[in-house]
Amino acid sequence: MIFPEQHVIMYLIKPDYGKVKRMSRREEIKKAAVGHLLQFGYEGTKLADIADEVGIKKQSMYAHFQSKKELVVEIHEEATKQEIAFLTSFFDEHRGTPLRLLLETFVAEMKDRFADNRNVKLMFLMAFMPPEPLQELFCTMYELYSHHLLHLLELAFRHDPTVRADPKAGALAVHTIYEGLTAKLIFGTPDYYMQASEATFSLLWQGLQGEQQ
Repeated sequence: MIFPEQHVIMYLIKPDYGKVKRMSRREEIKKAAVGHLLQFGYEGTKLADIADEVGIKKQSMYAHFQSKKELVVEIHEEATKQEIAFLTSFFDEHRGTPLRLLLETFVAEMKDRFADNRNVKLMFLMAFMPPEPLQELFCTMYELYSHHLLHLLELAFRHDPTVRADPKAGALAVHTIYEGLTAKLIFGTPDYYMQASEATFSLLWQGLQGEQQ
């Protein structure tokens, strides 16, 4: 089911109480679809090709998803919820960690998640290059992820008493850097991502230390 854009935020954070687990075939379809979307993009992905990979007829796909759009939206919504949950878990687990070490760990963790989790990779690809029919919806969903990260970064600044920068300004600066680094993961290489991270954050910390002297 495709939800209107104005209900995306409520839908993503609403617990799925009592939701019946879907058939394993549905999960197989989504898993195969992720591979096709990463390889061929939204326009190049065909339900018939996904059906062939899963071992069913194209007509049988409609027992699970009414359209390619519905299939892709469900995949993207699940990936976004997964990443929002990861952000919450990560920052809770590292609460009290010095800010510099926290951010270095987070940047390295995101590199690994992007490399190892195809759903994460697809989420960011679709957020940075959304297919036209889903552009508004996917941008709205990414904003939810982005705002949650910004909030957690602000809390991290507040929890480190050794950093005297304004938490809102500091969080916004780090958030802006991180979004630029994410583009390096999508369009560049992991090594370039890490090199850019080290160079950029090194300058940021020099600036923060200069302000505190």
